[in-house]
Formats: sequence, structure tokens, C-alpha cells
Amino acid sequence: MRPWLALFPTLVLASSLGCQQLPEEPDDDGAGPGATQGADTGGGTLIPGDDTSADAETGGGSMSNCDPVTQIGCAAGEKCTATLSAGAILYTCVADPAGLDVNAPCQASHDDGVDGCPPTTVCLEDEAGQGVCVSLCEVDGDCTQAECLPARESDIPYCADDCSPFGSLCPAPLQCRRNGNRFSCAFIGTADIGGPGAACSIAEDAGCAPGLACLPGALVPDCATGNCCAPLCDLSEADPCGLPSTCNGILQGPAPGFEEIGACFVPS
Repeated sequence: MRPWLALFPTLVLASSLGCQQLPEEPDDDGAGPGATQGADTGGGTLIPGDDTSADAETGGGSMSNCDPVTQIGCAAGEKCTATLSAGAILYTCVADPAGLDVNAPCQASHDDGVDGCPPTTVCLEDEAGQGVCVSLCEVDGDCTQAECLPARESDIPYCADDCSPFGSLCPAPLQCRRNGNRFSCAFIGTADIGGPGAACSIAEDAGCAPGLACLPGALVPDCATGNCCAPLCDLSEADPCGLPSTCNGILQGPAPGFEEIGACFVPS
């Protein structure tokens, strides 16, 4: 049995990379947590970013009667799945007729684990209660073209697939969101609906609708708060941003395949 990971707080690293580093924005304007340094625009400015990857370990805990990835430890006709017991994750064997496919809509059942999802997967829901069968994991290596992230509502780790905000679709209710040096299919909140210029929080781009990122207000024209939402853009295409904004990179050391993702803002 592999070691069980404790759950993952956000770790955000700051690196000047020889560029100018923006001061952190104050957090007393209702825009959420203060900005932390994270992403290199390639134009001499560091843009805050959020890293929710499983490499960041947390306090909290999990217990195991079986292995949810290899499915070792359960009898025939049972699956090893994630349940919640007094706030802790318990991996245990349950008899479940399954019947659903991975990425299928479902209804979470964290008390008993009987959710209809196939072995190696679990039903996780967003804040509005919309569920989807997603692959269970303990570390990034358990996933293919994905990172092992804690689910927003339950903290149960799942494989958050790589995605592009300009093309590839995530299975509902997951949305393609900025995640450290890449974009991942992640759960978002019911309040994540803000358009360009809306107040937001750097952490998880909270407050911004899909297709936007939360940036320091000093970089977003007409932003009246510490942080504001700005549209994402493709650096490989014609610049779609309205002046004085231009399309600039927002990921620090982007993972392969994510080098061309940027946002509309005015570099400092």
C-alpha cells in the first residue's frame, strides 16, 4: 500500500526570474485574499498565480482499508472508493452495482460510497450539487495528462485533466481553470461568474467566470479594486485585446503545451 497523502493547501512560489516583481495588492477592498507572486508574463512582469497541485501537502488526514487506484484489498463485486467519516477521508470497500462511465453525471454519496461510478472513480459534486464520475488518485503519477488535486467541496483527491481554455472541453460541471503552470479541469464556485473588470481573488481565480483570470488591479484598465478579472487570450493568434491592454503570458514556467496561454492586461 502506498503512503497516504495528507491534503493539499495552496503553495505559491515567488520568483523574480530577472524580472520586475509586482508588489502584493492589499486585501481590504473585498477582492479576496491578497495577491501572491506567481506567473511570468514574458514582458517583464510577474502575474500572481495559484498552485493547487498535489505536490503541496497539507494537514488533515485519510485512512485506508484498500487502495483506490489499484483496487487491491476488496472482495469480488466490491470497489475501493472514497467516503467521508467525521470529516476525514476513508478509503473502503463497498458493494456498488456501478453502471456509470467515467465523466458521467452522477450523485455523490460520501456516507456509504454507493454512487454508481465505476471502480477507480468516485462521484464528486460542485457547490451547486452537480456531480461527475472522476478518477481517484493519491499522487500525480496516478493520473495520465492530469494532476492529482483535492476536490473543492470534499477535499477528496481526483485526477484533474489538462485542458485548454480555448478548445478542449471539461466534463460538466468541471471548468478549465488556471492551475500553477498549466490549466486543469477543476470545480468552481457558484460565485465564479464575474466578467472583465469584476472584483476577484487571485486564489483559484475566484470570482471570475471561465475564460478569465484574476490579475492585480494595477494591470487591468479601469479596475476599481485590488484585483480584477481579465480575459484569457491565445499568444499564437492575432491579439484580441482592446488597447491599452495586450495579450501577455500569465504562467510561470508553463508546462509543455501551455506556453501560448495569456491574458489581456497592461504590462507594468
